Amino acid sequence: MKIVVDAIPVMIEKTGIGYYTHHLLTQFLKMAPENEYYLTDALCGSPFYNTIKLDNELSDDNRFFTVFKAPFPFITVCRFLLFLQAKVTGKSIKIANADIFFGTNFRGVFTGSAKTVLTIHDMAHEYFPDAVDEVNIGYLKNELPQAAKKAHLLIADSENTKKDIMRFLDVPEEKVRVIYLGVDEGFKPLPDPDLQATVRDRYRLPSRFILFVGTVQPRKNLDGLMRAYAQLCARPDFSHTLVIAGGSGWKNEGLKELIRTLGLGEKVHFTGYVDETDLPVIYNLADLFVFPSFYEGFGLPLLEAMACGVPVVSSNASCLPEVAGDSALLVYPHSVEDIAAGIARLLGDEALRRTCIERGRERAKLFTWEKCARETLDVFRTITAG
Repeated sequence: MKIVVDAIPVMIEKTGIGYYTHHLLTQFLKMAPENEYYLTDALCGSPFYNTIKLDNELSDDNRFFTVFKAPFPFITVCRFLLFLQAKVTGKSIKIANADIFFGTNFRGVFTGSAKTVLTIHDMAHEYFPDAVDEVNIGYLKNELPQAAKKAHLLIADSENTKKDIMRFLDVPEEKVRVIYLGVDEGFKPLPDPDLQATVRDRYRLPSRFILFVGTVQPRKNLDGLMRAYAQLCARPDFSHTLVIAGGSGWKNEGLKELIRTLGLGEKVHFTGYVDETDLPVIYNLADLFVFPSFYEGFGLPLLEAMACGVPVVSSNASCLPEVAGDSALLVYPHSVEDIAAGIARLLGDEALRRTCIERGRERAKLFTWEKCARETLDVFRTITAG
């Protein structure tokens, strides 16, 4: 099969969908090298696009990625030179002549004989339209419904997301396949004291802390987390710092003001974007991971924390109970008191902590990128054979 993959999520500073795309491409090359895989930037809004064949490995040094680090206006010249190089070396393909176009990030290309598979990671924009950045809300509300209908098959990250897709996009159940995401093998207990000390110093991490990982945006419920944390800080026996690890996101201007109003000051520490090689170590350094989101399509950080042996307090909303199973302490995200009580309980109850750690590590083993890739390739084979 000739498979063209939307690679835009791995061209930029990677977050959840970037890691999803990266891990699947890596596994595709290992598991089914007989296929031809092409990276494309066709959805970047440019009048021309690049589609370049992957050889035998995916590397951040790949020229396809390095070109997109060039500053404007040089990036346009670099992209055009890359386009010419791909033509001359025979490593390009017209999307219309491919067997599959794989849209890893809600968007598709519909042309020629290529069959389009779209991954729709969540329907958060339907529940929290005001929490979505202005760049994406127009597409999600106005164009995604048509893209979903034109696609040959849709992939959802969870059963909860599948139900939302069927409800809001009005597509039949048989058109949506649930394929769970995976946990990278690098997320595991890392007891190396030198490695821990290096990462602790790099991000100026305190000795004892509660951790949240994710992009700072409204549906992550960080306002609720701050209010719950403020209640805990009022207790004389509580001394943990709250660490927020993730990019700045959008529509979060009031968060810093809320922290000041609550008198939390230096008790909340923002790391900013964390390099993927450092993230497992930060999980290992944490005493507890808290994930109070109002809505998630899958909630990968929850499983990453479990794989690292960190006990988890999670929201009981959307797909999170589906992913967490019986391996996390679930709380109601709209109740500040419930979040605070859950954190206090899991910090103070040693038997419960051990249970959550043991169950969490076993739970995380059920979710692998190899399984995710294998099931995705099965989808491609099914629709090309039909």
